[in-house]
Amino acid sequence: MTEAPAPTAPPTVAPLPYHRLAHLEPRAARWWRPLTTVLVVLGLYLPAAVLAFVVLALATFAVPGIPMPSAEFEDPRNPVDIAVLFGSLALLVPAVVLGVRWGGGRRGTIHSVVGRVRWAMLLKAAAVVVPLYLALSWGLYLLDPAAESPAGRFDATLLVVLAVVVVLVPLQCAAEEYAFRGLPLQALGTWLRSPVWGIVLPVPLFMAGHGYDWVGQVDIAVFALCMGFLVWKTGGLELAIVAHTANNLAAMTIAPLDTDSLAQGAIDPVVLLMTVPTTLVVTAGMTVWVSRRHGLRPLEPLRGTGGPARPQ
Repeated sequence: MTEAPAPTAPPTVAPLPYHRLAHLEPRAARWWRPLTTVLVVLGLYLPAAVLAFVVLALATFAVPGIPMPSAEFEDPRNPVDIAVLFGSLALLVPAVVLGVRWGGGRRGTIHSVVGRVRWAMLLKAAAVVVPLYLALSWGLYLLDPAAESPAGRFDATLLVVLAVVVVLVPLQCAAEEYAFRGLPLQALGTWLRSPVWGIVLPVPLFMAGHGYDWVGQVDIAVFALCMGFLVWKTGGLELAIVAHTANNLAAMTIAPLDTDSLAQGAIDPVVLLMTVPTTLVVTAGMTVWVSRRHGLRPLEPLRGTGGPARPQ
């Protein structure tokens, strides 16, 4: 009687840093994959954004009580302006996730090195970082409130605006992290070993989406570099989404009380004395937290296999 062959162990996959996850599978690391990924992302996002804009425009005419948007979508007390600004960007989340899957041949690795969103990590960081940003921003605002602040105007419209902000701002921030950090890091990481390219090269594109003067652009550049580093270091988008959401939530909860808060243009250089150190300290704090939790050196990234072991 012959013995049954011992079951073979599933093949192991060497863990890789976030920007090199395409190389977990040869078919996903072909040179043309980043190009098809970007094309699919654009092919999904652009029609979806146009369709959403048309539906919202029709709703403003057909549904009583929905206000008309302002000319530049810059009124922080108009819920339609907020919905257009942040909702249109939020559509990038499914576009990027599906674009990486259909165009890049990868499933889940755009989120993190474990192939999914690490909700426990995200929520633990948010419990500290979001209150920190809110306290700093509101503390400074209360020390020097806007001259035209409509104190006491807590009406139904303001509640609707805040509800839209709470729902859409995290999605908008996640969308920008998927599009400006995750997608470029992994696309360039398919071709290049160094993560520096994927961290640095998308920065001008991120800056171009903001109409600030040089002071504001310095702040945007520092933020983009720190978020890119954080994605690479922590092996995923979660902590960058937390920092981005905390920053934008703090700004947008104040916006209805400051008529000029959404207008982009000249920025007082003194603002950099608060924003840049805050970004650097939060990035450093998250870096230390992840490094201690996983036993990593300061400049050593968290690695993973994108999920369960898979055949090569």
